[in-house]
This record gives sequence, structure tokens and C-alpha cells, in this order.
Amino acid sequence: RWATYGKPNKINAQPHTDCKNKIISAHNGNIINTHTLFERLKREEHTIKSENDGEVIPHLIEKYSSGRDYHGSILKSIAEIKGDYAFVMTPVEEEKMYAFKKGSSMFAGEGTGFICISSDYTAVRDLTSKIIKINDDELFEFTYDGYQIYSTKTNKRISRKPFLDKEKPYEASKDGFDSFMEKEIHEVPFRINELHKEYKYSKKLKEFAKTVKKDGFVITGSGTSYNASLLGAYFLNRISKIDAQIYYPSDIIDRFQHLHNVKKNLLAVSQSGETKDIKNAIDIYRKFGKGKVFAVLNNVNSSIGHLSDYSLPTFSGTEMAVPATKTFINQAVLFYLMSLNFAGKSDVHIDERIKALIKVINSILKGNMEKLDIVAERLHKLKYFHILGHSMTYPVAMEGALKMKEVNYINVEPMHSSEFKHGPLTLVTKNYPVIFVTSIESKHYTLSHINEIKTRGGFIITISQNDYDLKENSEIFIPINTDDENIFAIASAFMLQILSMKISYLKNINPDKPRNISKTITVD
Repeated sequence: RWATYGKPNKINAQPHTDCKNKIISAHNGNIINTHTLFERLKREEHTIKSENDGEVIPHLIEKYSSGRDYHGSILKSIAEIKGDYAFVMTPVEEEKMYAFKKGSSMFAGEGTGFICISSDYTAVRDLTSKIIKINDDELFEFTYDGYQIYSTKTNKRISRKPFLDKEKPYEASKDGFDSFMEKEIHEVPFRINELHKEYKYSKKLKEFAKTVKKDGFVITGSGTSYNASLLGAYFLNRISKIDAQIYYPSDIIDRFQHLHNVKKNLLAVSQSGETKDIKNAIDIYRKFGKGKVFAVLNNVNSSIGHLSDYSLPTFSGTEMAVPATKTFINQAVLFYLMSLNFAGKSDVHIDERIKALIKVINSILKGNMEKLDIVAERLHKLKYFHILGHSMTYPVAMEGALKMKEVNYINVEPMHSSEFKHGPLTLVTKNYPVIFVTSIESKHYTLSHINEIKTRGGFIITISQNDYDLKENSEIFIPINTDDENIFAIASAFMLQILSMKISYLKNINPDKPRNISKTITVD
């Protein structure tokens, strides 16, 4: 396992061993007192081979092991380790493994003739449908045919049977596409329809609306989920007149510990359901908030699913590519459905809107990609440019810029178009490219913002609904055929996903596996 602490090289890679190579371990998370423990272990003549924080684990267990009592030595070791982490270790002299969880993700599974463990739920689910939940401060000891769970606070044994996850495992095939990202982009119409069907027949959103409409939301998410949440906040405000406030998880942690009796409900948004920052925010909210915790998730059996009072699945299916495509779209669509239900719209109206959205998405997939190809060719060699949005297309600009960064390593900056004149306008030189994403509703403002850049020689690329004035003021104009600004916002984000993928192909970058990042962020 590559190192997230210390340089990502072979020496720092996991697993790690003790001095005698008799204890092998791997961990996930952050051990924050690593330096102190390393210094002490060196004084005690332990041979530390790496810079990785996970190496403290086998050496501490080695230090406290006596008479092969690894259970007892682990209890003593974890008392000295500070941070949020999970680990698994095995003594080479035993056919047994020991795993401990504290603040970081860990799941176990029971199959035919084996027991497995991972920090990633999907990895376990790919092997077995029998899932064993492991809570914080629990020690999980297992062989190939049995397991025991102990509370590390009381050292008492806990009885817990596996639960059955009936969802069908994902078949990891590109199905003829050049990347998983491309395949998952093409799945979007089907996934939107699946999401709508699930909520249409279960009436779950209408029940949810009755539960939480009165007190409103505080919404939190990270990365792509933050951008989907911000777009969702616009939907909730515009369609259902709900004051939805949105914060990064770190802001929740900072603000809520200084406030008490916050009555708004917390809506946590995460694709994996394992995002550590969001788990931290939920912990703080539980201490200082008085509402309920709801979660928008692609995996309801995840840690955040278990921490929440109520989960709303996105039914996106497994996403193999690291960049979020169908998961982002279905998060946005779920917020759209939520807003329509909160506003009391009829089932007929909601059906019509979702069918219209799917039609627009299909028209993009099946339409002429010539203009997107021209834009990709123009942008793929650049080191930076801007994507600007106005009102509800601002979160679309944020998501588009994030895709350009993570897939193509281009430092694309998103901004609200009205803010561009307050400083960044100095960056515009002859042919400097700026992508505008704008609805007709924002046309009056956007035309002014376009003119500010054009008069300074900028090159304007506009994604919008069909409009003569916007077209005439753009060097490249890419229309999306819809008169619904809510549908346009989702569809324009989808178009930027395709553009980022096309640029990655021109740059000869594998869009499925960007450097330095992973699909599930389970560390602080």
C-alpha cells in the first residue's frame, strides 16, 4: 500500500514489520504522534526502517508482546497511539489476524472458507455479501473460519452477526469504452432513470419532506459532493423556498462547537460514505446540534450511513474511475427531486421534468461533438484558464474546474462571473480563454461580464441555452437545448465532464487514475 505519510517510495510502502520480521501490519488513517513514538522506539533500540507512521504499530506490539499475548499487547499499544486510524496485523507464527478501528473506516466480510477485511467497503463487497460491521474502539480477531469482536474499553467480548448486503456486485469491465470514466458518463441517463424510479415508487422523498421541511438544512460535503450540494442549495431555495445553508465540513467543525442548540438538520453528502472530514463534522454536530443527521450516499452501508438517522441513496452504481461523473449527476438530480417534492409538485410534473432531463443528456451524448473537440484541442496544452458561472451555474463552474484539475492537471480557476472584474481581470491577455456557463436567466449580467473580457482581448467560450446575443458575443458557442434553467445546470455540468475527458485523451492521461488522489478519502 503506497504511503500517505512520508515519501511514496518502496521503503515507506506498507506492510511494515517489527525488528525481527515476525509481526506484519498495514494501516489506514493518521497517527499524529508518530515522531514522538519513533524517537522513543529508537532509544529503546528498535530498528525503524521507514518514515511512514504505520511502522509504529508493529514495533509497539513487538515491545509489549509477551508469551504471544497479542491481544494484550495491542491493547497496550493503542493506548499510546494518538490519531484516527485503523490497522490489521498478523504474527507470522499464527494463522490469525488482529484488526483495530478508531475513527477510520474498516469493514469485514465472511465468505465460504475465508474472512476478509478492508478500509474500503466495496473491496469487501466484491468478495462476499455477508458484511461484518466494526465500530470504533473495537478489536476484531479472525482466522479463515471464525472471528471474535472485543471492546477495547472494557475488554469484553461482543456478539455480532454479519448482515446481508443484497446489492449485486459491480462487474469491472469497460464494455468497449476507452476508460471507465467514459463508460460511466454514458451510464448517466440510465442512472438518472433508476434514481427516479426508486424514489417515485417508494414515496421516500415525500416522507422525508414532511420530516425536515419545517426546520431546514445545514448541508455539508467535500470536493465534488460540496459542488453538488451547493447546486442542491440553489434548487432548494429556488424551487421549494427552503433556506439551505452549506458549509465545508471543516467549517461545521469550527462554527458548531461555538454554537449550541442548533435546530437545523444536518444533511451530509458523500459518494463513498467514508469521507473522514464529513464523519468528523457529524461527530461535532452530534455534540452541539439538536436536529437529525441525514445523509445523501451512494453506499448506505458505509460508515456515514451507520452514523446517520436517515439515508437517501443515489443509486449511482459502483464508480470505478476516481473522478466523479455519474455520482455527481445523481447527487444533483436527487437534490432536484427533493426540491420538487418539497414544493409539493405532482408526480406527473416530476415525471415530465426527469424525462426532459434525460432527453437533454441523451442529446448531448448522441449529438455533434465537433465544438467540444475544438475546445479540447484549444485548451489541452494550457497550464491555466478560467471557468465562470453566474447564480446557479457557479457550482457548475466549480465542478468543471475540479474535473480539469484532477483529470488533466490544469490549474483551472472557477469564479462567480460577477467577481472576475474584482482583480482576476488583470490576467486577461490576447486570446486568454474563459469558459462561461450561463443560463438565459443570467444573460443580462453575463453579457456585461463577457464584454469586460472581450475588450481586453480574451477568447470567449460559452455554454448556454440557445440565445442569439450570447452566441454573437462568443468565439465558440455551445448550446444546450432546454428552456428549463434547472435542467440546464445539471446538463452543463455533464458537458464539462465530457470536455475534461476529451482533454485527458489529448494529453495522453488515464482519466480513471489521476495522480496523488484516491476514490475514497479516509484521512483528515
